[in-house]
Amino acid sequence: MPGRWRAFKHLRRNQASNALALIGATLTIALIAPALASADDRLPDLAMAPLRDFTIERAADGRRLLRYTATVVNIGQGRFQVRGARASTGASEMAVVQQIHDHTGAVRNVATPARMYFAGDGHSHWHVRDLEDSVLERRDNGSKVGSGAKHGFCFYDNVAFRMSLPGAPPSPGYTTCGRDPGVLAQSMGLSIGWGDAYSWQLVDQWIDITKVGPGNYRLRTTADAQNWFAELDELNNLTWVDLQLKSKGPPRVVRYGPSA
Repeated sequence: MPGRWRAFKHLRRNQASNALALIGATLTIALIAPALASADDRLPDLAMAPLRDFTIERAADGRRLLRYTATVVNIGQGRFQVRGARASTGASEMAVVQQIHDHTGAVRNVATPARMYFAGDGHSHWHVRDLEDSVLERRDNGSKVGSGAKHGFCFYDNVAFRMSLPGAPPSPGYTTCGRDPGVLAQSMGLSIGWGDAYSWQLVDQWIDITKVGPGNYRLRTTADAQNWFAELDELNNLTWVDLQLKSKGPPRVVRYGPSA
């Protein structure tokens, strides 16, 4: 009996400890969540327009590259605006905050895991790392056979996408992502209803398919795949297209998935 009593007390202590841990985690979430969103916020909503302009490039080194145009858009109630900052030019990257506007026009900064860096990729400017993510998968078994080469994204209003949205400005609100490598802070963004197109011709806008055989594949592209930024809807960031790759000639579009 004493042994059973000790075991019972040990079980009750573990249950109490687990309950306290759960309460602590719940309180932590409750304290963090209000800082991420407010009823007064005018949040953006990132999504992807349909992918297009599919072509195969034979690189100088013999690689076969699947090129395509991808356009990230903001279909939300507020602008998507981020700001990078660093303490000195000795730091190669900037920490990034999302600048969220409310219905009065007031702005508050919300820290994110995102990073901003300067790169000379043929059009030197500041980039947000991994704002978009692309993968190529086999249709028959879903296995991944390639991923997008581009990891840095400079975004601003260069495509008028859905001007019917409330608050969509008739002209671009963001026109640059910064070309000065010596600045300590840099902002970039997307206005309501506007998008940023990464053309198939741009540096690193491809997936290496050198070792990918002919067949049917699905190309998926996701905006903010890591969920770093606050949005109205986190479930509409993905678009996809089914492609038939051949040994020769351009890809054939078989079917489009959902898109903005």
